[in-house]
Amino acid sequence: MLPQPALDLLAHHYGAPPGELAPTFGGFSHHSALATIGRRRCVVKAAEAAPKRADLRHEARVLALLRGSGLPAPALLALAEDAAWTVEVLKFVPGANGLHMLASAPAELERVYGALGRALAAVHHIPLAPPAQDWLLAERAGQMHKALADLPIDAELRAALATGLEHPAWRSPDARLVHGDAGIHNLLWDGRITALLDWEWAGWGEPLIDLAWVWWTMRWRSLPGRMWPMFLAGYAAEHTPPAAEPATLHTLALGQIAGILVRAQGQVGAWDEWLRRANWTLRLEIGD
Repeated sequence: MLPQPALDLLAHHYGAPPGELAPTFGGFSHHSALATIGRRRCVVKAAEAAPKRADLRHEARVLALLRGSGLPAPALLALAEDAAWTVEVLKFVPGANGLHMLASAPAELERVYGALGRALAAVHHIPLAPPAQDWLLAERAGQMHKALADLPIDAELRAALATGLEHPAWRSPDARLVHGDAGIHNLLWDGRITALLDWEWAGWGEPLIDLAWVWWTMRWRSLPGRMWPMFLAGYAAEHTPPAAEPATLHTLALGQIAGILVRAQGQVGAWDEWLRRANWTLRLEIGD
């Protein structure tokens, strides 16, 4: 839910406090809630820590760029800030979070993943150029690589994460818009994808990076192997997918986890969980 300072900031921005607050479903990235502002149902995300505030500003800029694009992205309604807090307000989009499908409708997962493939193909081929150099994933990967030296992890894991960030895909000359955290956990479903959520890590780079993360999330959740071909078939219905060998997908997933660990340093719950996932990924058998 939302801390009082974030509620106060919203009340100041809109001239009245939000009402009908309700929890959202999701991970541990930000404070968030459903809220009614005026007569409009909204999703509110709030952050106090500097890196998280930067993520919300970045997502707001991405969503502003995508306005009118036809991509299934939530509409940005407002970004309010004071000296301590950043609050992002998004238009409410109906639909169930994709993770609910794992338990409530497993038979529909093939449709969900096929639709995710089509949606990501559309993202990767939208004709948008990066607004600035720091939107390139190559820049981000370089920063994360330098930051690995300060992480309190063992040498074997550090070397694997560094190798993940050194893969040429992070410096692809054919940079396209990449979601950055694609997977069933970041979509809303109502018989179709009504929204792709959480664009905070979006940037311009090689689409294979998104595919690697979808592949990793499937492995992490022990989904049936047929889901990956269904996802690729959905992608191929719109555009030819990049070549995706398991060893490459594994390497790029470790690069993504490297960035998450750098971001999570100092956040006890998030750090412990992602360190566990990093070590699990390091030991993952990729050929089965």
